[in-house]
Amino acid sequence: MATSPLEIRMAHLEGAYEQISQRLGTIEERLASVEARLEDKFARVEAELKDQFVRLEVRITRFETSVDARFTRLDQRLDGVRSELLSRTDRQFYWVITLVVLSILVPIFLRLLNP
Repeated sequence: MATSPLEIRMAHLEGAYEQISQRLGTIEERLASVEARLEDKFARVEAELKDQFVRLEVRITRFETSVDARFTRLDQRLDGVRSELLSRTDRQFYWVITLVVLSILVPIFLRLLNP
């Protein structure tokens, strides 16, 4: 049987297509492997980030608690200082009122006693 040049060319093309198909299959397998590794790494990074966010939230909560406690102590100290200042102001006010009333009443009593 004689093979025509067209049949030879077709055989070469079929061989080339088969080689291309094999190479594409290999590339597809490698891409699937790379994709699986990337997904695994992304999952690990995501888990690590979640863990770090949880730890960060715990630290923030502790910090907020600490700040709240400090503000509470500061409020208590300021309330004490405020109470003391109000008490002093009240005492000074009563002294001033007493002096004003005495400065009015003493001359009146002196005029009444010395006709």
